[in-house]
Amino acid sequence: MLHLALTTACLALSSGLAPAPRLSLAPRSAAPRSSPIVLVKEDCEVEEECPSPEEQWPVPLQAYSEESRKYRRTVYFHDSWVNHRSTDRFFKNFKSTLDSGVVRSLYTEILSVTMVAVAVVAINMLISGYDDFSSVRHVAPLKIPFIKDLALPALPFTIAMPALSLLLVFRTNTAYYRWNEARTLWGGIVNTCRNLQRQSNVYFSEDADGQMLRDQLARQAALFPKALKSFLRGADDDKVFKKEATLLVGPDTANALMVSKNRATFVCNLISATVKRANMDPMDRANMDSNTNKLVDYLGACERIFRSPIPLVYTRHTARFLTSFMLLLPLALWEPMRDSWNHWATIPATAILGASIDDH
Repeated sequence: MLHLALTTACLALSSGLAPAPRLSLAPRSAAPRSSPIVLVKEDCEVEEECPSPEEQWPVPLQAYSEESRKYRRTVYFHDSWVNHRSTDRFFKNFKSTLDSGVVRSLYTEILSVTMVAVAVVAINMLISGYDDFSSVRHVAPLKIPFIKDLALPALPFTIAMPALSLLLVFRTNTAYYRWNEARTLWGGIVNTCRNLQRQSNVYFSEDADGQMLRDQLARQAALFPKALKSFLRGADDDKVFKKEATLLVGPDTANALMVSKNRATFVCNLISATVKRANMDPMDRANMDSNTNKLVDYLGACERIFRSPIPLVYTRHTARFLTSFMLLLPLALWEPMRDSWNHWATIPATAILGASIDDH
């Protein structure tokens, strides 16, 4: 959840963390992907951030959920809000159901419960009889004593639904709270980096040394969010981050940054050292140091969210409850779907319910 919230604001690096017009920074390089993946518009709300069609390759669906996280950037601008408020959005959302990131991520679970429904229908046709395409009733090919058909009463599922709903609502609310907190922290990081850049433009001297230090601090401020992003993505992002760091602070500093235990803290040390070398008023230096302290505080808060998931006892209990509920659901739907041909409506009903209430 933290990872999703932080990658959401990657576009802010180019608009909010870029140096003032008089400074010239190396352009941000495109991040190579460790493995190819086909993305859909739902994953990339901003088309400029989506890979071009020639850059997309099909990959096994089991890799979709993890790989697509890098590109889930719900960054809205004016045109995005116009489309979001459009009355056509309902039809567009419905037509893109099969391209939904949720459906793609949960395809294993949805397929599993659907296959259970298919098995229930097939077995019941064998042990309780079936109708052919002419609606002629046929005797069951397989008779099992004391078993009329595989079915369960719907009442236990009706009673369990409120409890399952409470568990899912609580988990959804907790996940949204974590996402919102992470998004708030990211906003604080962006604003603090902007303030550091703004203060350097005003407080640093206008001579050659001041211009050099101003350029260094702007590059270091732009590097801090990238260092935090690299920490969240893990070792797979090392090559990308090293390339970005080399462009911003040079190869020597980038090599030292790569071997440091905490790269984001290392960047904060660089910022503090740059501020210390600047010839400026002590009060102004204290203000800039206060903003550097805020970056460290934001880093600690992000680490807290990242390292502390929702209690596993709760999430596992919810997953087990939901799995049992969904796997047994076709048995409860068998009797209510008796008016359909050979109870076949049990299959699509199970698939739709699986996509609607499955946990992820």
